[in-house]
Amino acid sequence: MTAVLAQQIGRADRQRCTVHRDAEIHAWHDLLASLEGAEWHRRTVCDAWDVADVAGHLIGQAEDVLRPWLFPLRDLKAKRKYPQAVLLDAHMMIQADEHRGTPPAEVRASFDKVWAKASRRIARNPALVRRIRVKLEGVPGFESIDLGYIQDILLARDLWMHRDDVCQALGREFDAGLYAEEIVAQVMYDVDSGPFWGDRPAVLLELTGQGGGTYRLGRGEPVGRAALDAVGYMRTLSGRDDHPVVTGDPVAVEAVSSCRMAF
Repeated sequence: MTAVLAQQIGRADRQRCTVHRDAEIHAWHDLLASLEGAEWHRRTVCDAWDVADVAGHLIGQAEDVLRPWLFPLRDLKAKRKYPQAVLLDAHMMIQADEHRGTPPAEVRASFDKVWAKASRRIARNPALVRRIRVKLEGVPGFESIDLGYIQDILLARDLWMHRDDVCQALGREFDAGLYAEEIVAQVMYDVDSGPFWGDRPAVLLELTGQGGGTYRLGRGEPVGRAALDAVGYMRTLSGRDDHPVVTGDPVAVEAVSSCRMAF
């Protein structure tokens, strides 16, 4: 398989990002509809969150889109309640806190309602709004980024990755969806075009399974090749799994295994 030069992938356009986001919203609708009883309280890899907390956090993400004034208000709450936490993490904890204890039927209805509205709002936002710079304190590589990038790229990525978190917690197989390869490719673009790869050597990375593809990361001639599962590597990059099963040349395996990018 021919390797794609990761830094030349380019950013997905707005229309494609809408397709990714709406596909994830639909997948979450089906996932929430399938949850029964104690499954809502299964512990996930996301700190102390259970499945219901993850859903609450995601509802909070959509609420922040629809009511932008909630973001600074939640930041204030976060600083008071979780002063030792990174502000973005504390903000997300407040999102989950605010929805904790909501009956499942209300969670399902709220998720569908707010995300349908939020996706339409994002798709219609004018360029001036999309260019607003947002500071994400304590998030290396994302200290100051465009609102358009957050809403187009990061929200769909967050929905996708949290859906895997919930499937992991429930012991279910994760269906990465029709657009998994495109979502993974955007992650690879960010890894190589931002500060995340750093001074690691150039490598060929073969991602297998759902969302798979072969990428060339870094500058110069590749020093080796590494291979691992695509969804598994997204978990490693995001800090969810620090012990990936990677095969290949030792120098390439080390470079791939040690890279991290918050999402």
